[in-house]
Amino acid sequence: MKIRNFWTAVFAFTTFISIALSSLVFAGKSGTVKVGMRYDPSTVNMLEMRLASDIPVVLHMHQSLMVADPETGKRVPLLAASLTVMENGKDIKIKLRRDAIFHTGDPVTAEDVKWTYEQCADPNNANMMAGPLDEIEDIEIIDDHNLIFRFYDPYAAWQELMWVGICSKKYFDKVGKEKFRSQPVGSGAFRFVERKIGESVTLAAVEDYPEYDVGFKTLKFITVPDDVTRLAMLETGELDLVSDVLPHQLRRLKRNKHVKIKTSEQVPSLNGMAALPLTDPIMADAYLGRAIRHAINRQEIVDKIFLGQGYPMYMYASKSELGYDPAVKFDFNPEKSRELLKKSSYQPGQELILTYTSLMPNAPLVAAVIQKYLKDVGITVRLQQLEEGLAATYTRNRDKRLGHLRLYSWPGGRDPSTRLLLSVLSTSPYASYTNRPKKEKVDTLVLAQARETDVEKRKAILKEVHGIMTEDAVGAILFGLKMIYATTDRIEYNWTPDEAYKVNLHTIKIVK
Repeated sequence: MKIRNFWTAVFAFTTFISIALSSLVFAGKSGTVKVGMRYDPSTVNMLEMRLASDIPVVLHMHQSLMVADPETGKRVPLLAASLTVMENGKDIKIKLRRDAIFHTGDPVTAEDVKWTYEQCADPNNANMMAGPLDEIEDIEIIDDHNLIFRFYDPYAAWQELMWVGICSKKYFDKVGKEKFRSQPVGSGAFRFVERKIGESVTLAAVEDYPEYDVGFKTLKFITVPDDVTRLAMLETGELDLVSDVLPHQLRRLKRNKHVKIKTSEQVPSLNGMAALPLTDPIMADAYLGRAIRHAINRQEIVDKIFLGQGYPMYMYASKSELGYDPAVKFDFNPEKSRELLKKSSYQPGQELILTYTSLMPNAPLVAAVIQKYLKDVGITVRLQQLEEGLAATYTRNRDKRLGHLRLYSWPGGRDPSTRLLLSVLSTSPYASYTNRPKKEKVDTLVLAQARETDVEKRKAILKEVHGIMTEDAVGAILFGLKMIYATTDRIEYNWTPDEAYKVNLHTIKIVK
């Protein structure tokens, strides 16, 4: 291939192409697309990817075995030529494409795939995928382009483990961990150019990339934590794309003729309030839980705080995932809530602490409104704001300083398995309710749904899990939100269905 000869020649001279040289290499393309990011990525190294904010940056440099189709959102092969579930129902045989090469010019091999997955699963790298990857017992290499993922048991959500970006073992062995960390090499449509911590990450489109014809030269992720500043930069053309726009910001954007506003309901979105019996056993009282559920006016929260750009939710499942049932609802009924409260062990005046972080959009307003709803039915609530990292640490350590109730937001994905295993299974460090009356049954069901590959049977198991959680009445699901994103009129981009993050940025077209 032309690209193979090109990269081999270049990297025979030097491992990296300087920015000056890249201007010659990519002379056939023009233009820079600038993407606004609320959070600075914690890393540009796939092996140490720890936060959701890392995903858009890291994955555009790497090919994965499967990707989300830009139009349908369904998982389709990319680096894999084929993926086949073997006769035992649990192992996956994977055949790699033979034309895939790293940006160094080296071919992508089965050894690279095995090594990457092992590194991501290594607890020392603290990768966000380490937990889910525990489902894989072993990866067997057959030859350079064929391998088998061997699972301990059949795993229904195996496709959700196939988006890991594959890294070059040969390059890692050559340059060492520190250089690999600061100057990553993948095989994706974009190669790494530069990172300025706290400011930006710059990637360059790969010439003659075999899978995608990227229509621009440079992709630049710019960190702008402040929402107002980020939108102002969109309006002036300093940014081309921003996501997670809040509804109250739309009026301002609509006045700018050079800004295009788009929305998508086909995104995983789940916002709720966890009850924490580990802090205080009273939070396991089903009467108190039901009182809280009926005290909250979800539709009013959606209409007034989010200006109708969302929808009420009542079960622990995103609308986009398997197992969601739109028939599950709880009416807003303060009188019913008061009657349930009388039957509970809650004592008038007893203070419950509600913790919130910046993870939930408009969290201070949502927390204040819930405080008022609960006050109206006789429940006293004190609000506590924490930094999200600290709140996550408190959750993992079972620290009672987290409070009685906690607002949370789960962007998640299309399959419920990871979330259920992390937050419902009683042995998980993130489970908020570890001694529910039907603990053993719920644990059995959660594990069973992860193993059941028959979709209809799995739906039945998930329905039973959700039924028990509804009966337990610990915590309250609140609302889901549409994805509101905006672009300048110089580009065209459509959100990928069923994705929570900015992916498939190679599909952006510069139209002006």
